[in-house]
Amino acid sequence: MQLTKIKIKNYRLLVNAELEVDPKTTLIVGRNNTAKTSCFSCIENVLKKETISFDDYPLSKRDNFYTQIALFMEKKLSYEELCKQIEVTSIDFLVDYSLDDPDDNLGALSPFIIDVDVNTTTALIHAEYQLKTDEKALWDLLESSYYKDGTFSPNGEEHKAIADNFSKLFGLTVYAINPNNLDDKQVKSQKELQELFPLYAIPAERVLGEDETHNSSLGKLISGFFDMSEAELNPKIAEEVKRLRTIVESANKEVQKQSDEILSTVVNNSVGFGYPNIEELKLGVTTQLSIDDQIKNQTKLSYTAGTANESLPSSHNGLGYKNLIKIEFLLTAFAKDIEKRGVACVPLLFIEEPESHMHPQMQTAFAMYLEKFLGELSDVPIQTFLTSHSAHIANTMEFAKIRYAQKSKRGVIYKNLNTFAQENPDNLDFIRKYLTLTKCDLFFADKAILVEGASERLLLPDMIEKCKESGEFGDDRYTLWSQYYALIEIGGAYAYKFIPFIDFLGVPCLILTDLDSVADRKGRGGKIVKKSVVVSEGETTSNETIKWWFRRNKGNPDDDSEIELSEIIAMTPDDKTRGKCHIEFQTTEKGLCGHSLEEAIRNVNRKHYKLRNKIKEKNLEFTGKSKTDFALDLIYDCPDYCVPDYIKSGLKWLNKQKVLE
Repeated sequence: MQLTKIKIKNYRLLVNAELEVDPKTTLIVGRNNTAKTSCFSCIENVLKKETISFDDYPLSKRDNFYTQIALFMEKKLSYEELCKQIEVTSIDFLVDYSLDDPDDNLGALSPFIIDVDVNTTTALIHAEYQLKTDEKALWDLLESSYYKDGTFSPNGEEHKAIADNFSKLFGLTVYAINPNNLDDKQVKSQKELQELFPLYAIPAERVLGEDETHNSSLGKLISGFFDMSEAELNPKIAEEVKRLRTIVESANKEVQKQSDEILSTVVNNSVGFGYPNIEELKLGVTTQLSIDDQIKNQTKLSYTAGTANESLPSSHNGLGYKNLIKIEFLLTAFAKDIEKRGVACVPLLFIEEPESHMHPQMQTAFAMYLEKFLGELSDVPIQTFLTSHSAHIANTMEFAKIRYAQKSKRGVIYKNLNTFAQENPDNLDFIRKYLTLTKCDLFFADKAILVEGASERLLLPDMIEKCKESGEFGDDRYTLWSQYYALIEIGGAYAYKFIPFIDFLGVPCLILTDLDSVADRKGRGGKIVKKSVVVSEGETTSNETIKWWFRRNKGNPDDDSEIELSEIIAMTPDDKTRGKCHIEFQTTEKGLCGHSLEEAIRNVNRKHYKLRNKIKEKNLEFTGKSKTDFALDLIYDCPDYCVPDYIKSGLKWLNKQKVLE
């Protein structure tokens, strides 16, 4: 059996969020403040029966909450109606047991299966924080805030009273619901829910110190070894642990005997005042030394150099390694706890931002081997949830396991990338390979810029700063220069493959590409071929992204007929915008139009390139071998260069786009 879906309502930014859960690992990615941790927090509150505070209640729902409470206090709304009108915090768990053998014991899931249909193989569990105070108690709690001298006179101060008493108003109730009849439900205990979903969380704030100020991770692990029975120990280390126990027990007895004798003599020789005498019992000392306690409490991690055979304290090692070791220890402890339960359950493991202190290669290795590592630790399947801001972890994880947290003014929703994969099979292979081979920050960016090549990638940050300094972005307080944008080098031949993915993520995106004018010319053997020409001689474009865009604007996506270059050049700003995507390419400036970035830059910076004012398009041609050198030379040799208009237009459009809608 496995958890397949989680629905959360009215918890922080999760107003109505649905998370599809992978059978093994679910990776939640997204920008900062997109409720990645809140999802874990809500589940943890419910499974540990913790109260929720007013800070956990969505801002967007508070006005209605205040209104309903006020109507009740004004005696315009009955208590029963109030309970119905208040939008409460709730969470649904959907468990699938279709793969289980019908004769198997469903263990901790059994209390939540209340339907009698043998063909139903899903269990629905609903937990909500509903009003727990009765009508009189609620009235007594809030009356002084709403009434002055017996008159109903709210003035806003009652809101604080509601906030202060919020946790007293609501209590957790758990239901098993018949998935075939949602009105058929039974109240269950929170303990039953907790037994079904054993939860272990590894937060991002992991204590990594091994000094006197922090508990030693290794010390805790050793303590676990002493407390485990031999049957529970990992076979790989069982013999070594038994040897250690034998040595410790023998040492304990010897130290105990010697310390008793020595300390008894010391005490008897030190005590005076006539005691003891021959008729009295002699004083003795019994020590309670325990070497295993010393091992547990004083064991610290150290590192030994292979050649010098010298050891260094843990504090001298990198935090990335210590983080990885700490996670491994915690996972081992969780797996052992699951094995002890001996009942069918659905273990849930939450790991928040595991990449902390890890270098990119370590992050990649962690993502690749996590499932294998857990499989070796436990025979019980553990469903793992990760949150991450690491492009390396996101790019390593299977596409179908990733959930993208998208924030809007209505709250956060979790988008299943597997849904995109099924809806866009033609583009999926390319996108998956691209994300695997490159460091793509799309999952974590407010906005995206897809550029043609190396020149654009090097120059765009500087061009954005120039636009800011010249006032192109207006009086906006937070301009594109200070926003979190992802700059992705993709090329006009492939950028169009990314557009459906950009639309799926809902990220505002600017595509800067080249006009790439071509015309029919005679090739070898007199065969007519398309050759690159100056824009004034161009008949069409070779740029696949521009052609893809133009055909969809015309409503003929499958039309493969030739597009006239003049029609492309005549596209208006509205024509260049599709949803949250905008495309820009070279335009005419100073009477000429280059068909690439390099030509456009040479055109508007003629003095730097020693070009006369009266020149032809052929004089703009870039003949250098390295576009990277071209970009770097421009930045260092001509720091006050002019930015081509088409790039300015695109950046101004992107600057105006709102992240939240």
